[in-house]
Amino acid sequence: MIHSAPAPRTKTEEFYPGFRFTEQPVIRTREYQDSRLKACGVDPALYGDQAAAGLFGQECFKAMRAAGHQVDGLVQTEQRFRQLEPVAVGETLTQRGWIEAYEEVPRGHRLHRKFEFVLKDGTVALTADVIGLVPDKEKWAAAATGKSISPPSDPRLGFELESEKMMTPEDVTLFSSDVGNLIHFQPEFAANLGYRAPLAQGLQTMVWMMGKLTEDGPPASFELVATFRRPVFWDEATSLWLNRGKTGFIDSMRTLNESGKLTVELMVSSLSYV
Repeated sequence: MIHSAPAPRTKTEEFYPGFRFTEQPVIRTREYQDSRLKACGVDPALYGDQAAAGLFGQECFKAMRAAGHQVDGLVQTEQRFRQLEPVAVGETLTQRGWIEAYEEVPRGHRLHRKFEFVLKDGTVALTADVIGLVPDKEKWAAAATGKSISPPSDPRLGFELESEKMMTPEDVTLFSSDVGNLIHFQPEFAANLGYRAPLAQGLQTMVWMMGKLTEDGPPASFELVATFRRPVFWDEATSLWLNRGKTGFIDSMRTLNESGKLTVELMVSSLSYV
């Protein structure tokens, strides 16, 4: 596990579009998958012998660290997955990725990384887009003094309560232990960034939500995007709300915190089963 702050090795100016991460083999082991799914509140048996696509998001962060890019304090804002072919537990994939965009925004810089997970025959089985904010403290403070936004409508409207769970420091630490962002492990580090406690990785909540798509067995293909609206602390209760749409299949989900505020929103644009 990584619990100490590494020295920054890459300046943000070196996050340039077209930068390519080193290709590497990836294998999803049964032990890893079962432990991480349990930490997310998902029964591993729901996936059978199929690899849970959401967990490949962790490989994206590992690739960033391997390239020498600093991830401590990076704020993930959006995650996209597109599964074209199911992947089996124990199957060897090739991971390749690049920086799609790095652009200035009011609170810092928006960093968009894109990854592909390729089968032995060259077929792209899964793509993952990891979009985050490289915060600038001065810009963040200036943006915070801007005009206030009118309160949103009740995020529960149109959705039905599916389940509730309690985040725990043990589950959050386990899920993120091989990624290394100190905001998930160290109270002092989180406090220095203005948070009352460490944050659960956005991907951890997303994997919990994606587990609901396995109710008819693990999907063969899908396309979805999660937007991370608010932080989820490692010691708070969270609830999951579903919208099944006209087809009866889930087309969107939301998670709310203890105060009833929206934390993660997930939209499913396509979904198919074998």
